Amino acid sequence: MPVSIRPRRRRLLPLAALCLPLSLLAACGGSGEGLDGNGRPLEPGATGGTALSANFMSIQQHVFTPVCTVCHAGGAAPQGLRLDAANSYAMLVGVPSTESAGVLRVAPGEPDRSYLIQKLEGHAAVGARMPLGGPYLDADTMAVLRRWIAEGARP
Repeated sequence: MPVSIRPRRRRLLPLAALCLPLSLLAACGGSGEGLDGNGRPLEPGATGGTALSANFMSIQQHVFTPVCTVCHAGGAAPQGLRLDAANSYAMLVGVPSTESAGVLRVAPGEPDRSYLIQKLEGHAAVGARMPLGGPYLDADTMAVLRRWIAEGARP
């Protein structure tokens, strides 16, 4: 009597449905690329030969491009927030957060009221600390971001 071999699709489908969201979450977990062992952007030589300073171009070069664009790039960027050099300023400064109503992503002159700072420091009302899963930015880097915002978040 021949034995019928049937595909096990019924068992594999629930497993695939479980694994896909987990793999997508892990993909944006932050690889640490662009950061040293202390969560600080890599020093001169690794990012164009200049140290991080409190101006947008420096922050883009040392933080947004090497750290944030691991996830925040292209059409599938979380919350539509693209942090590549061509889009980041326009998508951050003076733009309302899509996760927290009434909060600007970057509120010029007000780092404590800026959703970017809240997400990076881990005290936002919604969602996880960024970069998702770490390593997180160190205190010196956060101080530079805060200073840029406090000084008006100029381009």
